[in-house]
Amino acid sequence: MRSPLFLILLSSATAVADPSALAQAELHLGYGLAMSGSGTTMSKRATPLTLTALVSYAFEDEPPLWGYGGLVVETLDRSAVGGVFGVKYTPRGSRLHLAGGGSVLVAPDSLIGATASGGYCRPQGKTLGVCGDLQVTSYFAGGDLADGRTVTQVQLVLGAVLDVL
Repeated sequence: MRSPLFLILLSSATAVADPSALAQAELHLGYGLAMSGSGTTMSKRATPLTLTALVSYAFEDEPPLWGYGGLVVETLDRSAVGGVFGVKYTPRGSRLHLAGGGSVLVAPDSLIGATASGGYCRPQGKTLGVCGDLQVTSYFAGGDLADGRTVTQVQLVLGAVLDVL
């Protein structure tokens, strides 16, 4: 017998992204754990509070793919501003989504990294959805990293998505 959670996730209910929608606006708020180093020299600390504003545009119908780009701001422990970009896949008839792309922080110092996330969106009316994601970002280059080091952030992200076109 399948669990109720499994049935909810795979239900054929309408996804947040309306199949006829061409563009979306999203706001995300993320917080989690950052790790750097390896073995006994690994350090762990809380990530900065991350605020992200995105615009997504549907560019492929089958499979349903969205390109996204936007602004990212880190605050609290670290203050930084930059941009994010990538591709999001939202299977038809599902409320799940997967995304992958890049993140570039440019001020006050630079960080360049790759990001991947997956999550679930719940509709709140015809054009609005509330989403929860698990996001992993690995910064591997930039002036704000020690030589030969990377910083990996794992964050829980709460977001809102609005169909705009």
